[in-house]
Amino acid sequence: MPVSTTCKPVSVYRLEGGRALTEYLGQVVEDVVFEGPVTIDELRGHLVVGTRESDRPVWAEQLESLTAVSFDDLPGRQPWAVLLLPVGDWTFALTFGGGHLLLDDDLIDQSFGLSFAIRRLDAERLGSVARAALDATARLIQTSFPGGGELGAFGLEPYGEMVTRVSGSADLSDLTYGRETRRRHQIRAARSLNLPMPSSPVAFTRDLAALTRIVDEPDEHSALRFWAQVRTLGKNHELEPELEKRLAAALGGDRDAGLIGFAWPQSVVKEAEAAESFKLRRAGRSPVVFTHDDGLDTIVSRLSAVAPQLRMKMLRDATVTPCDDIEGEQPLRGPIPLRKWISFETEIDHSVYCFHQGAWFRIGERFVEQIRGQVADLLTNRVDLDLPTWVPTALQDDEHRYCELVATKPGYVCLDRDLANTPFNHRLELGDVLGPADELIHVKWLLRATAASHLCVQAGSAAWSLRMEPEALEQLRAKVRLAEPGRELKAPSALVLAIAGRPWTVEKLFTLSQIGLLRLQGEARFLGTKLQFAEIPYVDKETAKRMRAEAA
Repeated sequence: MPVSTTCKPVSVYRLEGGRALTEYLGQVVEDVVFEGPVTIDELRGHLVVGTRESDRPVWAEQLESLTAVSFDDLPGRQPWAVLLLPVGDWTFALTFGGGHLLLDDDLIDQSFGLSFAIRRLDAERLGSVARAALDATARLIQTSFPGGGELGAFGLEPYGEMVTRVSGSADLSDLTYGRETRRRHQIRAARSLNLPMPSSPVAFTRDLAALTRIVDEPDEHSALRFWAQVRTLGKNHELEPELEKRLAAALGGDRDAGLIGFAWPQSVVKEAEAAESFKLRRAGRSPVVFTHDDGLDTIVSRLSAVAPQLRMKMLRDATVTPCDDIEGEQPLRGPIPLRKWISFETEIDHSVYCFHQGAWFRIGERFVEQIRGQVADLLTNRVDLDLPTWVPTALQDDEHRYCELVATKPGYVCLDRDLANTPFNHRLELGDVLGPADELIHVKWLLRATAASHLCVQAGSAAWSLRMEPEALEQLRAKVRLAEPGRELKAPSALVLAIAGRPWTVEKLFTLSQIGLLRLQGEARFLGTKLQFAEIPYVDKETAKRMRAEAA
């Protein structure tokens, strides 16, 4: 039954205070119906109202060609509005229609909406949760329960992910809506907050003040407080020069500086997903158009052409526009700063720092310590294997040569490069070596964090396929019978990660690699197998190089 209330849903943003209200808006190019100062209760604000002409839809030409029906009158006008009000140390912006597109993105408080959600959402009645991985994959996941679900049902990773958008049943008893209806309400929260606000000027200004009080409350009693464990670095942080130096190096193609990837800005996920192409401007003498597949390569090629000290300025000045056509001529929305399209992570003094959505984040040290403790315990699960010494050959197939060497030992079978083909995985690497006790061994020379990540992904994919796809297990059995006639494999007895190049110690692993190990351990338990670790005796690459030179 509808409830009686004076409140209507509206999008609320909070921005840095202390500026002239007109400075919060970008260039207004649409037709303005009204722009000027307004007074709400005792607050002096600034209101802009206008309309935007919509373009002829890109699909109209194809539909006309198919049906011979003309659609000349399809373009129309869409109204929008922005109301700006200073409240204490902050400035609030209420947006209507497409008004949010006019706000200066750099001035928006990125944590406002989620901070409110953490303190007022019911953890037992969440509607949807979207999160992004804070690594070079920039993986985006959204999980929804139309009837609401409890927190545990969403499968959130305790570390290495950033919650970006949520919806759910919220306690609004501190606001006019809650007092009028005595009911909870379904809100949406990200950077902004979508919730019912009153039409009365007095009640409206009272609710704005209440919003600030709520987000400033302690969150220790909230089951959702871990959403805030990933924090942005403050302005002028002491590590910012070093972090920007590493990011500039990565933008120049230096793979040792950290992991870098092409990501989608939170504000244009739908447009980026639907885009046929992207146009990069102000990163070189002329714009360049690229696709999903070559985004990072295109960006790095442009930025590597300038001096390292100029790359961060180019990252801030350049823009990327998602387009609806392959030529990059039909924008889906306005240009977005290039810095929002880059994902980067590096490690300093055992803490992980991530450049994500144009800002620097640090995974809290306390949480990093918890991760390290769990991984240290996990790494004690060792298995004693009779593995030969790995002497690097400097050849591209060095790993495969080592796996063949292992297979010369009694009971070992080389699986490397012998791919399986299943309905869900047409090129599935089941493992590198099968051990004498049917251990499925994944082998890697760990030189970089990417190698550890690849090892975890490879092992996890194989474990899932062998458990869930009968074809994968049967093909593994066939490979074993072919290598050792008469040997019958029931199923792998354990999942073993065997490495050379560095020992299995917490100190030698990047934090995000440790998170990958914890995820893999959880998957192994679910699939009914055990995860074990082995260290391969090896000769370091410099020594191996000298040995080859002497032998020549």
